[in-house]
Amino acid sequence: MNPRAFDQPDFSAEIEAIESRLTDLPEGLQAHIHRSREVGADLCEIHAVDPERVDLAIAAHDLYWATDPEELLAEAGRRGWEPDLVERSDPQLLHGPVAGLWLMQEGGVDDPAIVEAVTWHTTYAPSVGPVGTLTFLADKIDPQKVLAHPWLEEVRDLAYRGRAEIAVEQYLEKLLVQLISEDTVAHPRTLEALNYLRLGRQGLLQGSIST
Repeated sequence: MNPRAFDQPDFSAEIEAIESRLTDLPEGLQAHIHRSREVGADLCEIHAVDPERVDLAIAAHDLYWATDPEELLAEAGRRGWEPDLVERSDPQLLHGPVAGLWLMQEGGVDDPAIVEAVTWHTTYAPSVGPVGTLTFLADKIDPQKVLAHPWLEEVRDLAYRGRAEIAVEQYLEKLLVQLISEDTVAHPRTLEALNYLRLGRQGLLQGSIST
């Protein structure tokens, strides 16, 4: 299916609200979001996923990335998110959940696929749908990130060959190995997501695993 054939709601007002906030972000972060939106458009063509939803999610995914860690913790609490132990130790992990809550509470976005995509774009999560999967990948295979981290070339190539879930699986595996080797804390949701993807690939999911 051509992604342009989707029956799409009009997200122009929501995109405008997001883009008005993007101008307040550091220039390097704005450039990353722009590159990721371009990658997202490519991936939507390849995977036949709604480009409007993916673009909106990518535009919003890093709205809180540059926020001070203590302010992120406070903002999460104000918006109703209870940080877990790992998120308290590394508050930047909250920038996705806080952006997802902002979308729902102030950004006028109640589309579950978009909110999910923004919320889990850092750790990923079990059962993430196609919009979230492509948002995750577009963020991770920003061309500048691939240049800086050559191991991402395999992830990019898998994504561009139409194997999105395998690409995510490869990314999560390599990320966890890296974090462990660096004696860095890994979010348990990332391991849960990797296990979920592997069980799905092996045909072992029986509906008992959920988010």
